[in-house]
Amino acid sequence: MDSNSVSRRKFIGVAGGVAAGAAIAGPASAATKKPAKKKKPAKKKKPAAKPAAVNKPGTGVVNYWNHFTGAAERAGFESVTKGFKAASPNIDLKVETIQNPDWMTKYITSVQAKSGPDALMVTAGRLADMARIGGLVDITTRAKAWGDFTDTPAAVNDALALNGSQWGLPVFAFIDWGYYRSDFFEAKGIKKAPTTLEEFRLAAIELTDPSKKVYGFGMRGGSGGGGFITKLMHAFNGPIYDRKTRKSTLELDAAVDALRFWVRLGTKDKCIPPTAAGDGYAQQMGAFKAGGTAMILHHTGSYVEITTPLKAEIEVKTFEFPKGPKAGMASVSPLGNGLFKGTSNPDAGFEWISYWGSKKAQVDFLQSTGYWPTATGAANDPFIKNTAGFRTAESVLKTGWTAYTFPGVENWEINTILPNVQKALNETITPEQAARNIWTELRDITDTK
Repeated sequence: MDSNSVSRRKFIGVAGGVAAGAAIAGPASAATKKPAKKKKPAKKKKPAAKPAAVNKPGTGVVNYWNHFTGAAERAGFESVTKGFKAASPNIDLKVETIQNPDWMTKYITSVQAKSGPDALMVTAGRLADMARIGGLVDITTRAKAWGDFTDTPAAVNDALALNGSQWGLPVFAFIDWGYYRSDFFEAKGIKKAPTTLEEFRLAAIELTDPSKKVYGFGMRGGSGGGGFITKLMHAFNGPIYDRKTRKSTLELDAAVDALRFWVRLGTKDKCIPPTAAGDGYAQQMGAFKAGGTAMILHHTGSYVEITTPLKAEIEVKTFEFPKGPKAGMASVSPLGNGLFKGTSNPDAGFEWISYWGSKKAQVDFLQSTGYWPTATGAANDPFIKNTAGFRTAESVLKTGWTAYTFPGVENWEINTILPNVQKALNETITPEQAARNIWTELRDITDTK
């Protein structure tokens, strides 16, 4: 009901009452009319008190944890912190960088000690575990009171929410894509980037030349490599986890097929570096930039790092993760920031994480790294519009699936998937044995009978 309707109803009620009173009393003569009593002036109503602001201006020190270690990430982060210092001069941001593999151990220890930062990074993949362990603040009320919250697509905000509660504010999204040496492809007469896993395998074999120490695919089989197997099994199986029932939907045969494909790239096709089982991020990126590999799989966040030494669209191009028999490999996963439970400075902490969630901060970070912004309108930045490689990211946004977040998923990738795949690559167990171990553990942690 709009205000005009209410006003009109009140007016009709008052007017009707006056008319009714006049009809009942009838006309009065001067002799019988009593002098009217003077009415006391009505007391003026005090204006309703304004509700207290949910997000108050912050002051003082804010301790913040992140896991940025790459040079481009650090440069981008510095541009964000400079912007924040100008926007919030009364807040002193203290930053601690934690190595990504050590993140959960440090987090768990801090929760147990009831002593941690004021604000910290929250990835979609870790969200369920971080919330379950109990070190995050439910920021739903603060988030909804923040003016820019609705500038982020609901699906992105939801990726950092659980059971109706918001635990983090998104700042960018990991969008899976690959890089390929277009000059190497041209030299071999390969006309286009692979679109299926079989095309990917054949291209990797064709591009391999051990005599020149060049391999078709720079596999990340060391630290951080477990997540690629989750994506690979999704490609062979379709969804491996049902978010509604919270049960595993991974078929053993699909897991076996996925592991056979991946492991045989090394043991049979010989199209990955001999060091692949131990190669982490630095080795994977270093070999590709130096010309030791022709294709790698990563995400948009490494775009600036890759295209600084290599000429975009001439020496290197982007491509979508290859598709499997049942689905695509590529996923989309937001990263955000939350508040640590027990923070002594929640107002200043929220001021910091909401600043980074703004369009300006996301664009600053994008230009240094390539990490895809989540704020509506930020993706219209000229850097994205004028960069041909980002057409791949736009395509993946339409077709990619939301990365898995369920209790134990990261631990499963690190402590079950990774060592089993490494053993299979080193031929101490078979791909079939590795697949069964991975499949069994997933059913255990999801309580799937």
